[in-house]
Amino acid sequence: MYLEIGGLIGLMGLAVFFLATSWRKWPDPLIDFGCELYTPWRLSQGAVLYRDVDSFYGPLSQYFNAALFTWFGPSLMVLVTANIIIFIGILTSIYFLCRRAWGAGSALAASAVFIAVFGFSQFIPCGNFNYVTPYSHETTHGLLVCLLLVIVLVRWVEKGTLGESFWAGVLFGLTFVLKPEMVLAGGLSVFAAALAKYRSGTPPSACLLAVMGCGTILPTMGFVVYFSAHMPWNESVSAACRAWLNVVTTTRYTGNFWELSCLGLDQPWMHFREQALATLWACLLIMLIATVAWQVERIAQKWLQFLSVGLLAGGLFWLALHEITWMETGRCLPGLILIYLVACLVSLFNGKNFEKDRRVLVTRLLMTAITIALLARMILNARIYHYGYYQAALAAILVPAILIGELPHRMGLGRKGAAVIVIGTLALLAPGVVILGGKSQELLRSRTVSVGTGGDQFYALKPEIDPTGGLVNAVSLALQEAPPRQTVLVIPEGVMINYLTKRPSPIAPYCYYAEVTADGREDRIVKDLERHPPDWVVIISRDLRAYGIERYGEQPDEGQQILNWVIKNYEVAASVGGDPLDYRQSGVVMLTRKNGFP
Repeated sequence: MYLEIGGLIGLMGLAVFFLATSWRKWPDPLIDFGCELYTPWRLSQGAVLYRDVDSFYGPLSQYFNAALFTWFGPSLMVLVTANIIIFIGILTSIYFLCRRAWGAGSALAASAVFIAVFGFSQFIPCGNFNYVTPYSHETTHGLLVCLLLVIVLVRWVEKGTLGESFWAGVLFGLTFVLKPEMVLAGGLSVFAAALAKYRSGTPPSACLLAVMGCGTILPTMGFVVYFSAHMPWNESVSAACRAWLNVVTTTRYTGNFWELSCLGLDQPWMHFREQALATLWACLLIMLIATVAWQVERIAQKWLQFLSVGLLAGGLFWLALHEITWMETGRCLPGLILIYLVACLVSLFNGKNFEKDRRVLVTRLLMTAITIALLARMILNARIYHYGYYQAALAAILVPAILIGELPHRMGLGRKGAAVIVIGTLALLAPGVVILGGKSQELLRSRTVSVGTGGDQFYALKPEIDPTGGLVNAVSLALQEAPPRQTVLVIPEGVMINYLTKRPSPIAPYCYYAEVTADGREDRIVKDLERHPPDWVVIISRDLRAYGIERYGEQPDEGQQILNWVIKNYEVAASVGGDPLDYRQSGVVMLTRKNGFP
């Protein structure tokens, strides 16, 4: 008990350390997170999502953040405070579920990895892949909802009351107004819970399923009613279903090179071989730890036991420091979790002690279900960085939890063998966590350029690494001198500037490339601009090679029409740096309307 309390105090200290060393250094000055500030600010001013401001995902997170801005005023630190509270909720849920499934020691190890590797860290120059300023709030809100859903479903399998059915349905329904992978995670967890309930001999009744179904449709219907007050009925249904409807109505997830590369489908066989090899090496290391643990329990001599454990710990420690590329360790996670899923299903249907261990087995199965669902978005290109901060996080923390809390029991080991597995796991894992933490700290120390003021102030990378922060700050300061009601169009992307200056964009989209301009959509954007011309146009550097764009505006459906319209109707008012359309240069151009242009 005292060890667990000490461990919890240690987790608090770890979280405070990583939060303090990353303070105000979380967001990217141009990409993604500006939309997470701009959209709720506009909604808090009376705009309507999907009509006045666009979004790829469901409406829940943006309206939740808009409510925060309405109550406390628009500020980066308002969202930061709310997101830290949400992070605490996620961490508490992870600890609770891991403790129930694998014990206190496993819960402490898993929580420490979650804090140190995924909570506040930055492994690539672009920010936004953390729980304080996520590139999409639907990811963090969705993860909390899915974890709470697992907690409720475990009780539902045990008792199956109407109240638990309803709340499970509501939580599942919330995923439908968040993000596609959250819908998948919620759906798989509900399916896994239903399997467990059938296995227990008490299949859910029609009444329970009906109540769960009613709870599931409530969030979507609530948004349908809201949107119907602002747009036609068919458009309100489409808006309320945006979280999953985009999957089947756009090419975002199937025809976009960037999305294909995130999935690993750009070079599937190469990625499959890499991940299969990584899984094999991970299995060999686990087998090594397990073999030594099994052997130690059968060695009578104390000195030989200590020698075996010392050699194991020293060898694993050396491997972790010198041979393992920790940034690429995510590649083994899909294979390991799929293997464990099979083990969970075997335990569920063939376990002799199902009734005795039902709560533990069901919790393990449901945690594995949502883990598999989140990994689906990077199934052939799994990584702990980038989108991995939420897509791979559960997989990464489940591995040590399973090794520490379940492997000794499955092998029939006693206390000595279990201790060896703990020592081996920590000897392998701890150096990796320290190495990853060091990489993150090094990048965070490079964030020294102040952007924004007051509650919106944050720090961007120093100019020799990336001058974007300085450019955004310079343009924002200049535009704050413009009349408050003037509008600003930033291309190809940059609504962070709109938010910092509190000058709205005249049209709904917040970026102007890839799927936003594809398939004739760019022509509609130009027509919207003709009806609502901005007072200012800002062209700022944005490297779009990941989307197959070498120079913005050169090709149809890649900003050509937008750029031609701007050149025809606007003239340069000021510029800083080089050509903003050349990814090899960094610069920004501000334009105003030409004389005679209305």
